[in-house]
Amino acid sequence: MTASAAAKQLGIHTRTAYRWVSQYNACPDSIFESCKKVGRKCILTEEHKTTVINFIDANPSATVVEVTEHLLKRFHDLNVSRSTVNNFMSRECNLSLKKADFHSIERNSPAKIEEQYNWVCKWENTDMNFLTNCVFLDESAFNINMKRSRAWSRTGDRAIVTRPTTRVNTTSILDAISAVGLIAVGVKKPRPAKKRKADGYTSSGTVTGHYISFLKTTLDEMDRYPHMKGHYIVMDNAPIHTHENIKKYIGYRGYKCVYLPTYSPELNPIEQFWAVAKSKVKRHRFLQEDTLSKRITEACNSVEKGHFKGFVTHSYKCWDKCRNKISI
Repeated sequence: MTASAAAKQLGIHTRTAYRWVSQYNACPDSIFESCKKVGRKCILTEEHKTTVINFIDANPSATVVEVTEHLLKRFHDLNVSRSTVNNFMSRECNLSLKKADFHSIERNSPAKIEEQYNWVCKWENTDMNFLTNCVFLDESAFNINMKRSRAWSRTGDRAIVTRPTTRVNTTSILDAISAVGLIAVGVKKPRPAKKRKADGYTSSGTVTGHYISFLKTTLDEMDRYPHMKGHYIVMDNAPIHTHENIKKYIGYRGYKCVYLPTYSPELNPIEQFWAVAKSKVKRHRFLQEDTLSKRITEACNSVEKGHFKGFVTHSYKCWDKCRNKISI
């Protein structure tokens, strides 16, 4: 066996394999000598490791200070610093601090998992296929204060990003995608601010009328392609999507309507699309609010066609988790 083949089999770099071969040829026993550990023996043991991991599993947003305090309460004879605990968590417990994804309690509840299971069991027995005959619709909100959650700064300085203190209007974007690309984009610009009436207020977000108008635009575009006739229009369970006129109109146009289970964003590929589009918008500074709609449309249209199949495949793979009643 060559050194290159051995490296590939062991999952190590080729240069590392060649170095080991050279060491072995020079002295066959040299590479088997165990390295003597230097420095003080770690005062945190496997028992401490189990305690830390269990605590983080129950409290994923806990700070190093809280983990240290938990260890000191659990092990009265232990004397350990926060820096030692921090190093122990990263090196021995294989834990790392990341940007958190916040999920509602209902999303992972037994009732929702059962709902997702029943939904998959229902639709897998039909001709519906996410990759071949489905179009996904949804809306999302954008504003000029959207910033990346991370920023650069000089070493030792806090990363501070300034933004306007005044309240900004939100622009609603509606999109329709499939596994082969972007079908349609709709922009709903915010209306000029009006004084709020004492007996109520008027919503500035997307309402059923706007959604039906965008749905008509989407179906008009799909009508241009005969092979798309009869495709499934897949949406989440938002109130503006479940109005009785929506389903009737889709059926009248010769298409089929499918509603996803509640609290199931992973089953909707358009969520992945929004993440990419928003990341593109956040990369650029806005000089004036009037450029927002144009910037969003450009971001949506710039998503590569090859990515759409990846978005849909990701959601389609979640069906297996639903079948096995695993939270998504």
